[in-house]
Parts: sequence; structure tokens; C-alpha cells
Amino acid sequence: MKIQTLAPKVYVPLLAAHAAVLVAEPARVLSWSYALVLLVLLFTLFLAGRRLRMSVAHNRPWWTMLLLALAMQLAAFGLLLTDSLVHPQGTLVQFDPTFYFCSSSLLLTLAAVYNPVGPLHRWASALDAVLACAVAGLFYALLRGVIRHDTAQASAASFVMWMFDAMALFVVACVTLRFATTKRADERRFFVVLLVFAWAELVFPAIHNRFILSSESYLPELCLDLPFVVLGLRLSQRRNVWFRWYRPSRRVHLVTGGISPFVLSMALCLLAFVQLDRNRAIAFGAMAVGIASYAMRVALLLGHHLRQEGELKHLQRGLRQTVIHDELTGLLNRRGFYRNFDRAWERSTRDRLPLTVALVDIDMFKTYNDTHGHLAGDDCLAKVGRALQQEADAYGDLTVARYGGEEFAVLLLGRDRMMAEHILQRLRLCVEALRIASRRSRHGVVTVSVGLAARDEGEPGEKPALLHQADQALYAAKHAGRNCLRWFAPSLHASELDRHG
Repeated sequence: MKIQTLAPKVYVPLLAAHAAVLVAEPARVLSWSYALVLLVLLFTLFLAGRRLRMSVAHNRPWWTMLLLALAMQLAAFGLLLTDSLVHPQGTLVQFDPTFYFCSSSLLLTLAAVYNPVGPLHRWASALDAVLACAVAGLFYALLRGVIRHDTAQASAASFVMWMFDAMALFVVACVTLRFATTKRADERRFFVVLLVFAWAELVFPAIHNRFILSSESYLPELCLDLPFVVLGLRLSQRRNVWFRWYRPSRRVHLVTGGISPFVLSMALCLLAFVQLDRNRAIAFGAMAVGIASYAMRVALLLGHHLRQEGELKHLQRGLRQTVIHDELTGLLNRRGFYRNFDRAWERSTRDRLPLTVALVDIDMFKTYNDTHGHLAGDDCLAKVGRALQQEADAYGDLTVARYGGEEFAVLLLGRDRMMAEHILQRLRLCVEALRIASRRSRHGVVTVSVGLAARDEGEPGEKPALLHQADQALYAAKHAGRNCLRWFAPSLHASELDRHG
């Protein structure tokens, strides 16, 4: 029989038997009631253990904590059953199950704050666990103090009732906040189960406690079964993903992630205020723990975000460098060249400095590519680019860029025409000195042609015009036989030249 059909067939008879006992009110009705609650709880434990065995390793700590929380509830109701056997008409007379109820709430809270992903989350989870333990410990101390002195008075019973409601509400808040930030489908399966159980633990015991304070009927005891029935029915269903449509936004993730530790610290501080009249040392110690844990958690998160910001800036710098650099040669690409050209033009205009632009083109590169292959062509481009950059580095503030294809561009700021020509001749000769064999070249090696155009001190002009002039000068160098350098001459028109390449 499938478990999803077995669960109702087990829970319905148990609930019916429990209702019949409460209506009939036989001798030791409370003992019978607690025995039936234990049976319901045992079957729910079986379903939780089954789900633990079926879960993936990543989720087993959560399912283990839920199973332990149910085991604590089992111990608590076992004590209630034992107490009712000794004192049939009352509870909390000989045995006190408060510790186990508090431990169950603590385990549910730990399941809500536990996050195994990444060292930051593990440290934050450890701090949250410290706060949760402090909350549960202080809560238990308060309840023990009240129960030890007098549980017969209506005010004390009401105080205990409200304290249990507050603890259940605290668990619901922690679980709801964690569910709101859950992204993984397998994690959402667990937190839906935990959320349903947490709300059931808030609603049904609250109803039970209020009825037993105002009524002599035993029927409210049926509410003790219902949280475990709700949980068991959810555990028996297929492992489908509820709220499949839900995906927490970044804003929701940040807000709920910041509220969760605040809820823990605030709960601890509120309990400390309640404890202030009873034990000042414990109260002030609890406040110190709450504030210190929250501060440490904020410091951890701040350090993490600062480190992430530093890594992001490093990546952005790397991306900017990648965008403006040519991958093959390592030189600036056309985008990087234009950026430096804009800066050089502004400085030339402001400081009245000469500016020279040179276009350097590898002679007969298409023929070289067709003869030697594209891999050899790429290797040739890389060698020429490195040679140009190494020679340019000897002259300081020079910009060398791959302008496109087999064409390179050089920017010379603050050099007169004689110096600019000397530098470009050195660049041309350093390429020839590489001795890269080229069977179709009349020189037998790879060479370059250079076209130069200059903007003299204070001379007006436009950037595109200067580049166009350098391009015309390059055509002139090609027309003159290649492996040479030519300046732009205003009387020279590109239409009069034969384009070679």
C-alpha cells in the first residue's frame, strides 16, 4: 500500500478513537488521551524517518533536526502520560516536560537558521545557533521559575500559556523568513513541510491552552494530535515542489536575510527584560550575548561584502582591460586606440604640443596568409606586435595599437617631425630584423610600410582628418615600393595612388 493512502487510514481511526475517549471521559481519561497522542506522534516519527532516508545528503541535517524535534515532543508527551498515571486529574505535578518542549522549539529554530553553503553562511549559522540556544535557555529558565513556584494560580497559568504562544510565534517567524529566501527546489520541499508544522504548532496548541483555561471539557485535548497529523499528511505526500512559481528576488533575499538575525537578537533581549526583575545577572548577560552576536554577524557580513566589492572591482578592471586590448597581440585594440587618441588630442590642444599619428601595415600580408597559412599569419601578427611594443617602450610615452587586420597605429605626443620619423624608422627596422621568412616578398622577409601625419603646435584640425591623412600617407608608402616611410603631403591625393596590399 502506498504511503500517501496509508497515512489517512492510520490517522483517521486514531483521531476517532481519541475523540471517543474524550467524549466518554472514562477513568484516567488524560492517560488515554496522552497515549493516543503518542501513537499519532510515533506514526509521524516513522514518516519523518522515512523522508530522512529518502532525502539527498545536502538536506539530511534539516530532516535530522526535524526528526529530533519530534523525538523531543515524544519525550515530553511521555512525561505527561507518566504524570497523568500518578495524578489522573492534573499535569506538571510530578514530572515537568517543559525542557523537552523547549528543546523541540530550539531544534526547529536551528533548522530554520542552518545554512551549509559557503564559509560565511556557516559562520553566520553558528552565531544564529548561539542566539537560538540562548533564547531557548532563557525561555526555559523563565518557565521553570514560574512552574516551580505556583502553577495553580490563574495568572501563572496564563503567563505560561502566553510564553508558549510567544515561543511558537518566534519559531514561525524564523521558519517563514528562511522559507522566503529559499531558492533550491529540494530545500523548498523541506521548508514547506517545516513551515506547515510551525504554523500548526502555533495555532492548535494555542486553541488547546485557551480552552482548558476556560472549560472543564476534555475535547480540547484533540488539538494536541492535529499538528502531528498535519505534518504526517504532508510527509506522506509525493515529493513534489510546492510554490514552484516562487523565486525570491534579490531585494527579498537581502531584506529577509537582514531581518532574521534581528528577530533572534530581539527575542533574546525581550526575554532578558522579562527576566530583569528575577535575575539581573542572567538578564544583562543575555542582553550582552544578543548584542554581541548581532554585532559579530553584521561584521561578518560587512567583511564579506567588502571582499566581494574588491573582487568585483578587480573583475571590472580586468574586463575593461579585456575590452580595450587585442587578444592576439596583447596591444590596444581600435577601441583602446581611440580612447588614447582622444586624450592625446585634448592634451595637444590644451598644452599646444605636436601630435603625430602613424599607421603601420604589414606588406603583402594577404599573400603571406595564403602562402603560409592562417596559423602562421596569426603568429606573424603576434611577433610584429610584440616587436613594435618592445621598441616603443624604449621611447617612453608611446601608444601602439592594433588598428585592424594587419594594420597597426602609433601615437606620438610631444615629438617633432624629425623625432617622430626617427622613432618610426626604428619601428620599421625592428620588424625587418625579426627575419620572418616570406617567400613572396622581394626582401625575403616580412616588412612593414608606414604612413605619418602630424598636427603641429597650435594647428587647428579634426581627429578624423588626421587619421585620414595618415592613411593616405600609408598608401603613398605602398605605392613607393613598400618597406618604407612616407609623410602625408597635402598635394598628394589618394585617388592618384594604386592601392597595394
